[in-house]
Amino acid sequence: MQLRPHQVRTIRRLRASTCGTVYIPTGGGKTRCMIEDLRTRLTDKIGKITVVVAPRIMLALQLSSEFDSALTDTKYIIGHVHSGETDDWCSTDKDEIRHFLQGAVNFGNNPILFCTYHSLHKILEAGIVCDHIYYDEAHNSTQRNFFPTVASIRSDVKFFFTATPKNSSKHARGMNNEDVYGQNIITVQAQELLECGAIIPPTVQVHSIETVRTKKEMADIDADTIIRVVDKGNADKVLVAAPSARIINRMIAHTDLFMNLKARGYTVLRITSKHGAFVDAKKVNRKQFFTILNEMGSDENAKFILFHYSILSEGINVAGLTNVILLRNLGVVEMAQTIGRVIRLDSDDARGISSGTLKPTSYANYRKPTGYVSVPVYTNHNKNTAKRVQSTVNTIFNEGKPATSWI
Repeated sequence: MQLRPHQVRTIRRLRASTCGTVYIPTGGGKTRCMIEDLRTRLTDKIGKITVVVAPRIMLALQLSSEFDSALTDTKYIIGHVHSGETDDWCSTDKDEIRHFLQGAVNFGNNPILFCTYHSLHKILEAGIVCDHIYYDEAHNSTQRNFFPTVASIRSDVKFFFTATPKNSSKHARGMNNEDVYGQNIITVQAQELLECGAIIPPTVQVHSIETVRTKKEMADIDADTIIRVVDKGNADKVLVAAPSARIINRMIAHTDLFMNLKARGYTVLRITSKHGAFVDAKKVNRKQFFTILNEMGSDENAKFILFHYSILSEGINVAGLTNVILLRNLGVVEMAQTIGRVIRLDSDDARGISSGTLKPTSYANYRKPTGYVSVPVYTNHNKNTAKRVQSTVNTIFNEGKPATSWI
């Protein structure tokens, strides 16, 4: 894959550094920058220990797959430190972690551990001194229960990647604490990604609904809202940010939403950390779920609606999304990350830009010229959310700043 100019600049600055933050908008190819930096650092090396940290198991597995596909000319072995299921070696036991790393080094490999922030303390407790650490979605590292481990774990090289930095006014556990995070290595503006054809612009659509949204009737009202948004168009492949896992279940089981969506030709997908993954009425494991999701995302004739509660906002690649419906209030970080789900290019558009047959920013010629962000506004609810969504879009895409939140 050809590197874009901002990726070339990022990789060059990473190679000249050993610690720092990297701010690139969602869709800008942060993972590829990590991979290419690591490739150089592992050339002709053995016994170098690398850790890649992600906020969720699913993202750790996705990153593992991407690294494994790209590092074909490098001697390495992959392991995992989290509670998820994987075909690779996986453990959260500190003794087993030490034995795995020692065995990998003894056999002349460079071990790469994919870890969650929740399990990172296991590597610290094992007394591991790392050669390289790449923190993905690094704003998570500022959480009160994660920051002490991030500040204490030892590594010769450490980089913090995010589209949505989180700072602290006291510089304590914010990403502006240079003692822990180093200085900012590079900040890429969204305009550059638009101009080179890496992403598409979002369009905020406010749907005014003359209804009082109450807690008791929330499932029924949200089910009706989804049908209203779908029927207005631009909604073949939809992500729904739901208020809770309970509301998702109530919408599916206790309203006529499922029947109405099926009548309109949609496949109904849902995933929560509490209840697992479902394709229509069938429960599947997460690997099956994402295989089906990616197949449908790449199929121009497929229509689906994907319900989630706080599980698909960060980092997860969901192919083909055209619209996201916000049924709950989101913080700055999750809002920006959710918007980022729908601004990825259609695969045919990406191929056209790569081959030169499609000119970047000529959106009239794109199959997918924009990603829609649908914000329902009720008589008593969500008016401020609509303003915050538009403000976040303006910050990222007009002012060229990352959507920064504060502790």
